[in-house]
Amino acid sequence: MSLPFLLPVPAVRYGPRRALRLNLLALAFFVGLAFLTLYPIVFQTGTHVAGYDYFNYNWNFWWVRHAWHTPGLNVYLNDFVMFPALSNYGYHALTLFWYPLWALLEPLTGTLAAVTAVIFVGAVLNGYLLFALLRREGVSPGLALLGGAALQVFPIARYFYYNTHLNLMDWFWPPLLLLTWQQIARGIKQGRYGRALAWAAALGVGLWGVLLTDLQFPIFTAFLLGPYVLWTLWQGRQRALPLVAAGALALAIGVGLGWFAGPLSYIVRFEGQLVPGPVEDRPGVPFPQGFVSMAERWWSWDDPSVGAFATLAVIAALAAGWWARRGRVTLPARRWFWFAAMLPPLVFAMGPTLHAFGADIPLPFRLLYALTNGMFRMPWRLAPLFVIAAMVFVGLALTPLLRRWRLAPRLFALVGAFLALALSVRLFETGPLDPVLPHLAFYDAMGAEQGPPYDDYVVVEAPTGAGTGEVLLGNAAAIQYQWYGIFHHKRMVNGFISRAPIDNFWYIVSDDPLLSWLGQRRPLEPEAVERQLRERVYNWPIGYIVVHQDLIGREGPTTQEIIGYFNSLPDLLCPVWVEGDAVAYRTAWHPDGCPPRTPPEVEPGVYAIDVGAAGDERHIGWGWHWPETVSGITWRWAGEYPQARVYVDLPPGAYRLTLTMQAFWEPRRVAVLVNGVEVGAVTTPTDTLRAHTFDVPAAAVGSGQHVEIVLDYDTVVVPAEVGQSADPRRLAVAVDTLRFARQGE
Repeated sequence: MSLPFLLPVPAVRYGPRRALRLNLLALAFFVGLAFLTLYPIVFQTGTHVAGYDYFNYNWNFWWVRHAWHTPGLNVYLNDFVMFPALSNYGYHALTLFWYPLWALLEPLTGTLAAVTAVIFVGAVLNGYLLFALLRREGVSPGLALLGGAALQVFPIARYFYYNTHLNLMDWFWPPLLLLTWQQIARGIKQGRYGRALAWAAALGVGLWGVLLTDLQFPIFTAFLLGPYVLWTLWQGRQRALPLVAAGALALAIGVGLGWFAGPLSYIVRFEGQLVPGPVEDRPGVPFPQGFVSMAERWWSWDDPSVGAFATLAVIAALAAGWWARRGRVTLPARRWFWFAAMLPPLVFAMGPTLHAFGADIPLPFRLLYALTNGMFRMPWRLAPLFVIAAMVFVGLALTPLLRRWRLAPRLFALVGAFLALALSVRLFETGPLDPVLPHLAFYDAMGAEQGPPYDDYVVVEAPTGAGTGEVLLGNAAAIQYQWYGIFHHKRMVNGFISRAPIDNFWYIVSDDPLLSWLGQRRPLEPEAVERQLRERVYNWPIGYIVVHQDLIGREGPTTQEIIGYFNSLPDLLCPVWVEGDAVAYRTAWHPDGCPPRTPPEVEPGVYAIDVGAAGDERHIGWGWHWPETVSGITWRWAGEYPQARVYVDLPPGAYRLTLTMQAFWEPRRVAVLVNGVEVGAVTTPTDTLRAHTFDVPAAAVGSGQHVEIVLDYDTVVVPAEVGQSADPRRLAVAVDTLRFARQGE
């Protein structure tokens, strides 16, 4: 195909060279505007991310590559998230359209930078392709740039950029498909049916791309492409049959590709109950304030607004039409098509109900919500379609008038319009970014465990959480641990699927003794949890359980309860890694077994536990509070339970145990038991840490495996009850170190 035929700027008016230069300049303009809009995301790539959902889209791309390169895995049907349920990903926002760009960049830049590049390219295309459509419609270059910019920095488009919604930021699709349809109509009008056929095939591929972007985008696109196709058929009634044939061919190609290389075949097999909720809960753009102002938190899904620019531009275009009639300036009649086309998405974007003049007026979105069974749940997502059509209407209405002005006032007006756009959408204001989850090296170690049987184990994260586009269950931050699946490559319970049957994950809320307890939604039932552990460790199988102390809450009893309980089950679990705030437990199923829980050997034959220091989680049992640092000394207070327990592995033999501790409020009698054998009792003072020694006979140590040390104190005191402070904890003694010195035979 010739260059003039492809360029959006008509070559008849400008010539191919000038048209090419104009397109390149426009592309450079939108690249610069994208940088101005997204520079925080660009500069903080690798340390911060745009919005809550970043983990999902990064994992999506990793998953697609992993599934395609691993025999036996299916992209659309798998149990890698919300295990053990086999989930149908037909309705999940995989956003496969962007996968090739990610796959090209990720090996060079890493996944976070690759996703940033996807956001950046999407923003550029949003502006440039609307510019291209406006130029094809005959809008002047300056107004076309303005229209493209209005879409590129539209508040709702920026919402999608700043929430990593790769599936919903792609508003270049309607202009692109409209341009493609124009080429089909042009080819048929010129009698070039082979060329029209090629463009029909391209349109079919484009419809497939729309489907691979997000299942909502066929709905979005239909709001503009459908009326435009009908209008074209009406305008070219004598060529209606070949136009219909071309459209049918494009639709057949799009559906066929969507069936054989897309989600359609899985959609028809989807089973299960979703949880969309009542239509009244769906937020729309409030009228009129949402159309004349920006929401304070435009990056929040529940407070949508479109700003004043598009609304005022439409009003200005209507006023210009009235003025043009008085000045006998002819405006293109087709502008009214675009005016009519912008009204449906405008009305639908208002949501289910219009609250005006003291009345509640039901709106058509209710029908769309019902037709999609509640899966189209955010009416304000249609607002960019209003902007696309509105900018064409405005451009067509104002272009003839601006061409009557001299160059200087025309430039002054355009510069003023760009400034008005920037101010009205608060372009100077960027959305907040979240820190990326910390990198934990032990997930890389899990990822290095490959091949049978390693590929089949499950990683359980605590706290537990799972969610869909309709509902997040458990701790929403725990759902983000799906991010770590990129590194460990294994199945997991936690995670997010855009649309999944509620039965796949509802049970973890409170119905499951193990997973509900790990999510702090159900009290510990030791016997029930142990039964589940013994069954699931070997049958799922579970390879690791990772306890995230920071999210559970370090300064509280729950973390110590979980760690203490897990440490009491040495035949099922062993803590193999402590990194940052995370403790990773390997299970007894794991082929690599458990390393001994021997404390660091600080001198020949001397092993020491620094209580309260990083890594002491390998040894503590029930009875301890969180670690503290006082005057440079790390310790933990004991007293949460009537006894405090410590677990170690030691070489067999006799030991002298030195226990450094200090009592709270009053001297405390503490008896020490080793594997149930009392090896002594002392009274420790309150004024200072005191070292107490106990001789531990070899018989008490036994084989040295899973040695249990118990501190049995006579009483506890609550600081808040004695007026010492507001601390509500039960305190007995603060322990700094346990030191095991092996004695001669």
